[in-house]
Amino acid sequence: MNKTKQKIILAAIKEFNEHGVSNVRNQDIAKASDISLSNFNYHFKTKQDLVNAVCEYMTIVLEEKVYGNKVMISSGGDPLSITQSYFEFEEEFKFFYLDTYNILKSFPDVKEMFQIRLNEAIHIIKNLNYLSVGKGAMKPEPEDMPGLYNQLAEQLWINIHFWFAQMNIRGKSEDIVLKGLEANFIILYPYLTEKGRKGHRDYIAAFKEAKKVK
Repeated sequence: MNKTKQKIILAAIKEFNEHGVSNVRNQDIAKASDISLSNFNYHFKTKQDLVNAVCEYMTIVLEEKVYGNKVMISSGGDPLSITQSYFEFEEEFKFFYLDTYNILKSFPDVKEMFQIRLNEAIHIIKNLNYLSVGKGAMKPEPEDMPGLYNQLAEQLWINIHFWFAQMNIRGKSEDIVLKGLEANFIILYPYLTEKGRKGHRDYIAAFKEAKKVK
C-alpha cells in the first residue's frame, strides 16, 4: 500500500470514529489527510471503495494483533490474552462496533467479509473452550446437553462483539477492556473449574495492576 493511500485510510478511521461513517464526506477525509479532493478521488473513486479498503486494513490489524499467533490459538495457549486483544481492537475501530448493522446494510462487500470473520471468530472460541477442558480449566461438557459449548461460544462472541456498543449506549465510562474481561468471566464462571476461575481472577488482577502502573 502506498503512503498516500495509507494516510487516507488512517484519517478515515479517525473521522469515522469521531463522527460515524454516514456523517463523514470524502472531502472531510481529504481535508483530514491534508490532500486535495482530486488526489483523494484518484485513490478512492467512491465511498464504497474507501470503506472496503478500511475494512481490509482492519482485517490486517486483526490478524496481526489478535489472531497473529496461530500456534498459540491452536494450542489453547492464552484465551484471556486473545480476548483482551480483541477488546483493544474494538477500541481502535469503534466506528464499526457502534454501527455494525448499518455498515453491513450499506456496504455489501463488507458484509461478506464480515461474515467470514464472524464464523472464524466463533470457531476459534469453540476451539479454545474445548482446549480449556483438556487443560482442566473448564468442566467437561454435560452429557445431557450436547452442543452446549458450541452455543456458549456463540454467546461469548455476541458479548465480545457488542460489548463496546452497549457500554456506549448505556453511557458507561469505566475501562472498556477491563469491564469486558470481567463480563466474559461472569458468562464463563459456571463452566470453569477452580483452576479456570483462579486463572481468570489472576489475569484480571494483573491487568488492573498494569493499568495502575501506566
